Amino acid sequence: MKLPTIGWLRGLFATESSYDDSPLRISIDSRNLRVGDTFWAIRGERDGHDFVDAAIEAGASCVVVEQGFPLCEKLEARVVRVDDTMTALTDAARTWRKELDALVIGITGSVGKTTTKDYVRAAFAETRRVEATHKNFNNEIGVPLTILSAPRDTEVLICEMGAARPGDIAHLCAVAKPQWGIVTAIADAHFESFGSRELVAQTKGELYRYVSHDGVAFVPVADELCIQASKVCETRIGFGFDQRPTYWESDYVQGEHLSFDEFAQASFFVQGERVLLTVPGRPAAQAALAAMSIASYHGVAVAAAASGVSRAVPTAGRVTLRRFGRITVIDDAYNASPTSMSSALETLSLRQAIRKVVVFGDMLELGEISDISHREVVNDLDRSGVSLAILIGPRFSAVAASSFTSARLLIYPSIDEALPNLVRVVRPDDLILVKASRGMALDRAVAKLEEQFS
Repeated sequence: MKLPTIGWLRGLFATESSYDDSPLRISIDSRNLRVGDTFWAIRGERDGHDFVDAAIEAGASCVVVEQGFPLCEKLEARVVRVDDTMTALTDAARTWRKELDALVIGITGSVGKTTTKDYVRAAFAETRRVEATHKNFNNEIGVPLTILSAPRDTEVLICEMGAARPGDIAHLCAVAKPQWGIVTAIADAHFESFGSRELVAQTKGELYRYVSHDGVAFVPVADELCIQASKVCETRIGFGFDQRPTYWESDYVQGEHLSFDEFAQASFFVQGERVLLTVPGRPAAQAALAAMSIASYHGVAVAAAASGVSRAVPTAGRVTLRRFGRITVIDDAYNASPTSMSSALETLSLRQAIRKVVVFGDMLELGEISDISHREVVNDLDRSGVSLAILIGPRFSAVAASSFTSARLLIYPSIDEALPNLVRVVRPDDLILVKASRGMALDRAVAKLEEQFS
């Protein structure tokens, strides 16, 4: 195991390099910096240069800043100066990627990226030296950080790739150079940025186009848009829970005997080996089957892959089952889209409970389809049979009152107004689904329930 070193970094950018074999551990947030980290001052919504002093005080061994940034002379030995810190981060990642003799797997999609990444990592973990994207650091900053955190002896590197605009996935592929790729789903997410599902499909399909000639594409055959996007690929591996479709002529991995227990946790078989998940819902099963398909194609024994996937714990806020005293919370508070909202309600329907409560917050970045998407979710919720619905945010507030008829409904414009009342209406033995876009901060609702009922 050998990470890039601070000396290696200086050799890339400094006019005078010095021998320093300290491992290069990069931080872009002075609040989370550990002693010995390298602080990389990125200009974004907040300028990292404003926090260089705080990083040094916290114990940064090196700082990367742009030319002309003033620092006292005694600190110059700890400084790497570059023309542009974002470009330098990308260049460093490109250079280190050339040092890695690893299989790089790219993962993108409108929903399910992070859960799939977690399961793919787990499927390889027992038999391969594997590194993967931390949490959901999947953008033009996160992917370079993922690459630079991979030791030289990494065998499998899993890069989750997100997109805010057309061309983003192509750019991340040019940095990470994946040999294999999977698009988990193509749906109406980040519609505000893309404007049409066709443009979403084109952008997500950039991953398939990158691996089209010399790589391998893994394709969920239940998603027609993913199938269409993958047609450019010479080697395709399909996967699904039904029999191989008649229109699918490439290799196919089938998950057999899919079932759900009283906790909505899935069980299925791949080549005779049972996969038993700790995460509830059909989307988790789909992500797990994707991981089994990828690992088995790489030569991982199916039993080892199944063992790893069955023990996997999802990234916090991604369909996590949590118990606080006598209540049970399905914590899915990190992200939301029309497709994932519908899937979450299906997951809830699979669970048994005395009383089911839904806490939904607005779906953001939907642009012109926002109103109709929120109304459709409310209609689905109205038909779902829940006992209590709590809707938070101006978008749900605008459409819910006139659309919801079947159960008790509470509407709040913001999380601040909802929190004091949330703990008053929740009862012991309730099953509570919490889901919203990250910007709605419904993780605070989960924390409030934990505080009150644990």
